[in-house]
Amino acid sequence: MEQYSTKDRLFALLIDYLVICVYLILLFTAFMMIYFIIMDGLPEYSQMEAQVLSFTTTVLPVTLAFSIMESDPPCGTVGKRIRGIKVTYKKRTFLNSLLRNTAKFLPWHIGHVGVIAAIYNDYSTGWFMLANAGFALAVVYLLMAVFRKDHRHIPDMLAGTKVIRKFS
Repeated sequence: MEQYSTKDRLFALLIDYLVICVYLILLFTAFMMIYFIIMDGLPEYSQMEAQVLSFTTTVLPVTLAFSIMESDPPCGTVGKRIRGIKVTYKKRTFLNSLLRNTAKFLPWHIGHVGVIAAIYNDYSTGWFMLANAGFALAVVYLLMAVFRKDHRHIPDMLAGTKVIRKFS
């Protein structure tokens, strides 16, 4: 298997981040239109409702979209496809892709949980530690992908995957 450069993987990550940002901007715009045109203002949500809304409109759809893109050929997200890299599997199934992406986006979800708790004035040590654990886990994933000889991070290990250069 031909190895990709760390620059390829980081650039793919940046592209995927921008794709997610575009999705979030479109989602925000749609919600604001619904809130102010149809509902005549922002509704009040409980902390639990905000957690569920955040998860079901951001983390879940992005995780599912990335899982679908990486489970079927050419087995890569938009960023990976542009950079000419792909995910390979010991056993390529949607469930393995879902496992990889659930683990990959876990830090984002953990961060959401902590931030939403803070928005609702819950500044307890537990929520603070949880939000920072999400950030720390994301950093661990990034460092593993950059510095491990095989460039695999925890989600790759859990799902039996590896990112490689596509053969042209």
